[in-house]
Amino acid sequence: YERLIQSIAPSIYGHEKIKEAILLQVMGAVKKNRDDGTKSRGDIHILLVGDPGSGKSQILKFVSKAAPKARYVSGKGSTSAGLTASVVRDEFLKGWSLEAGALVLASNGLCCIDEMDKMTHEDRSAMHEALEQQTVSISKANIQATLISRTTVLAAANPKFGRFDPYGVISEQIDLPPTLINRFDLIFPIKDIPDENKDEKMASHILKLHQAPDHYEPEIPTEFLRKYIAYAKQKIIPKITDAALQEIKDFYLKMRFSGSAEDGIKTIPISARQLQGLIRLAEA
Repeated sequence: YERLIQSIAPSIYGHEKIKEAILLQVMGAVKKNRDDGTKSRGDIHILLVGDPGSGKSQILKFVSKAAPKARYVSGKGSTSAGLTASVVRDEFLKGWSLEAGALVLASNGLCCIDEMDKMTHEDRSAMHEALEQQTVSISKANIQATLISRTTVLAAANPKFGRFDPYGVISEQIDLPPTLINRFDLIFPIKDIPDENKDEKMASHILKLHQAPDHYEPEIPTEFLRKYIAYAKQKIIPKITDAALQEIKDFYLKMRFSGSAEDGIKTIPISARQLQGLIRLAEA
């Protein structure tokens, strides 16, 4: 487990927890279809919100290379049509045709969305359905269609004012709608705070990389890691034991009641959607 985590983006210093989360994300959980037609997704969505220069884009670029099937898109360069699907006039067919976007093309794979805060509000709202229901419904011109997008999303964004205010509340500095944030299973705030010991190690790490570009070889080569992930996704289907079920339940209830109470009214730290997130992470 440790060796796999260390093989994720070895050229980037630190961020062990994020690398662990990404490893769980690329492995994925089990998708469940019930007899009544409802489904539970098996994809874990992760959001990285951090100060500029903290290596978010580098991590995304690495993951888009290491995952068996992945797409990389960036904020200003992507529209709602480019992410979900677009209906275009086809001169050859003398009518309208449907073209799939990144979230549909990366189905059963991973979509890395960088600079998410730079996207317009309309473009971001197109992702809601794809993230939770895992479909993209289109009703444009004379085309009514539902496309499947079983896509895992790894997104990166900057805080509201470009970087975190160390004295402010983190949740107020993430400039994304609550409905979208709620769909992410894990959210990592990455703060860039001066720390002599950490800065010295990071500087050595970066300078060593420039001196010898291949100094930090991953323990498991990226090519082999890709095959390993692909094999695990296809063959391994874990089942939750009773003990694990109880453990997850206890943790969820503890988190649920940890909200601050003011006049007896509590803020809700997590919702039932995050309970499903816990199950997905456990399976992964």
